[in-house]
Amino acid sequence: MIRVDPKPPPSKSALDDNIRRTVERTALRKVRGVLDVLERKDQDDRRFRLGVYAACGFLVLLLIWFVAGLVLH
Repeated sequence: MIRVDPKPPPSKSALDDNIRRTVERTALRKVRGVLDVLERKDQDDRRFRLGVYAACGFLVLLLIWFVAGLVLH
């Protein structure tokens, strides 16, 4: 009885291509992770700036109200 292996062993170029694709996918996942961290930091910075602008606007309105009170009395 002759036994036939259904799949021949992969060729060297197929193995090289598989290794290359695996390395590329790993590198892309790492880059995506770094970009996610940078995007989160950017969003946090935007929220902080918005809070600072709101606080400055409130202080300006408070100052205008105080000066107007001094001038009108």
